[in-house]
Amino acid sequence: MILTASSRGAQATAATPQLLHVLVLMFACLLPHPSDAQEANSAKRYIQAPAVLARFPDVPIVIDTPALRPGRTTFTSQSEMEAFIADLASAPRSAAHLMRLTLGTTPGGRNLPALLISKEGARTPAEMANLGRPIVWLIGQQHGDEPAGGEAMLALAQALSDGDLVPVLDSISVVVIPRANPDGAAAGTRVNAAGQDINRDHALFSQPEIRLIHALVRQLPPALVIDAHEFTVGRRWVEKLGGLQAVDLMVLSSTHPMTPAPIRALTDAMFQPAVEAAISSYKLTSFIYHTTSSRSADRSISVGGSAPGIARNAFGLMGAVSILLETRGVGIGLESYQRRVATHVIAAKALLEAAATHAELLAATNRAAQAVNASPIQDVVVAHTNVHTVVSLPLIDPLTGADKVASVTMLDTRIVTGTEQRSRPAGYLISADRIVAIRAQIKLLGADICQLTRAAMLPIESYDVLDRTAADRRAINPDASLRVRVHSNRRVFEAGSIFIGVDQAAGTRLMLALEPDAPGSLSAQTLLVDEDPGAIAIARLPREGLTPEFRQQLNCTK
Repeated sequence: MILTASSRGAQATAATPQLLHVLVLMFACLLPHPSDAQEANSAKRYIQAPAVLARFPDVPIVIDTPALRPGRTTFTSQSEMEAFIADLASAPRSAAHLMRLTLGTTPGGRNLPALLISKEGARTPAEMANLGRPIVWLIGQQHGDEPAGGEAMLALAQALSDGDLVPVLDSISVVVIPRANPDGAAAGTRVNAAGQDINRDHALFSQPEIRLIHALVRQLPPALVIDAHEFTVGRRWVEKLGGLQAVDLMVLSSTHPMTPAPIRALTDAMFQPAVEAAISSYKLTSFIYHTTSSRSADRSISVGGSAPGIARNAFGLMGAVSILLETRGVGIGLESYQRRVATHVIAAKALLEAAATHAELLAATNRAAQAVNASPIQDVVVAHTNVHTVVSLPLIDPLTGADKVASVTMLDTRIVTGTEQRSRPAGYLISADRIVAIRAQIKLLGADICQLTRAAMLPIESYDVLDRTAADRRAINPDASLRVRVHSNRRVFEAGSIFIGVDQAAGTRLMLALEPDAPGSLSAQTLLVDEDPGAIAIARLPREGLTPEFRQQLNCTK
C-alpha cells in the first residue's frame, strides 16, 4: 500500500526576492550551523525557505525531553540522555515499571543503555522473559545524525513507565534502546566510530554496538520491532527531482523475500493501518519509505532495500513484525524538530496500542512465523528480482513551498520474485578449526550448535566457486559476491566437527547466512572461503543424511 501526502498549496511570491533568497540558501547550505552540536562534522546543512518551514509547525502534543525544552539550541547530549533515564529509573512511579541496564561501552567510551519496561517492573531480562507477554522493541538512532527517533524513545519510555501508555503493559512488555549509536550521535555522523553503518550489520554482527544489542535480543526475542530513523529532506532530492521531500513520515516493513507470510499478512492487516490512522488524525502525512543514492550520477530510486542485514529485514526474518519509521529530518538541523519527534511518538504509540490490543494474535503470528522458519519444506531463496513501478512522489518546491509531484520509476522491493531457489538441507557441516570464524555470529542468530562426538563418513553437498565479485556487502539491495555450483559427494568429518541444523526457529536466517551465494551471506564474508579459490569450507548435509544414527552422534548446546 502506498500512502499519499495531502495537498497543501502555497502562493509564489515575486521573482526577484525569491532569486535573492535562492542565492542565500545556496551559500548557507555550504556552511555548518553553529547551534547544532551534533552536526559539527557535517558541512552540508540544508537551510529551508520560510515558506517551506511554515508547512511544518509543531504538533499539539506535549513532549518534555531535553532537546525540546524552552530555549534549546542543541540536540540531547549523551550525558543529558543518561540523566533523563536515571531520573525515570529513580522516580517512584516510573521506577515501578522501568529497569535501566547498560549493555556495554562503545569504542568511544560511551554507555549503550537499554530500558526494560513491564507491568511488574522486571529487574532482569530473565524476569521479563518469564512474564510470558509479547515483547516489543523500540530502537532509536542507529544513525547518529538522525536524532528525532532517539528523542522520541525518551518520550515513549516516560509514557510507558509513568504516562498514558502504562495500560499497554497489561498485555505486552517493552525494551527500549534509546540510542543505538552513541558515538555517531556525539559526532553527528550516520556511521559509528569505526565508520560503519550499523543498520547494515544485523546479519554479520561485525560491530560492537550490534553485538551488544543482539545479545539482549537473544534473551528477549521480539514480537514487534519499531526502528526509528529520519530521511534526507533536500540536497539529493532537489538535485535529482527539483523538490524537497514533502511528507512527515515514511513507513516500511520487512521486504526480504523470505520474510514469513504470517508476518507480512499481520503487518498489512493491522499494524500498517494503525500507523496510517494515527498519523492522519493529527493531519500529518505519510508515504512508503524510499531512498536514492547521494551520488548525483545515480538517478535510481528504490523502496527500502532487501538486504538481510538491515534491521527491518533481520527482525522480520526472525519472525517479528518489524516496522521502520522515518521522519523528515536528515540535513536540516533542529528545524521542525518538535514535529519530527512528535510524529515518531504518535506512530509508535499507535503500534504499541495495537500490539497490546491484539497481543494474543501477535504472539500466535510470531509462533506461526517461527514454524515457517523451522519448516523442512521451506527452500532458500538465493536470488530474486523486484519490479519497477511508476510512482508519483509528493514533493515541495524548495523556494515557494508549493506542492509539486514527480513521476518516477521506482524499484519496488515489496514486490518480489524468487529467481533461484535451493532445496533446504538438514543443516551445514564445518570443521572445528573453521567454526571459530563465525561461532559468535551463529550464536547471535539464536542457533543451536552441535558437535560430532566421533568421526563419520557422511553424504554431503559441496560448493564449487565459479566466480567471485567485489559485491558491496552493505548495499541495501546486495548482489551475491560468489557464484557457486552444488554437487553431491561423500566425506569423512572428524570428531569435533560442527553441525548447524536448520530445523529450528533460526533456520531461515541460518540458511541466508551460510549459503555462500545468498546476497550478504556470512560465509562469503568470512574465512569460510578457502585459500583454494575454487572451494568453500562448508558443506550441506542433505535431509536424507539426518538419520537416527547421525543424531546420536551429536552433542548440541544453545
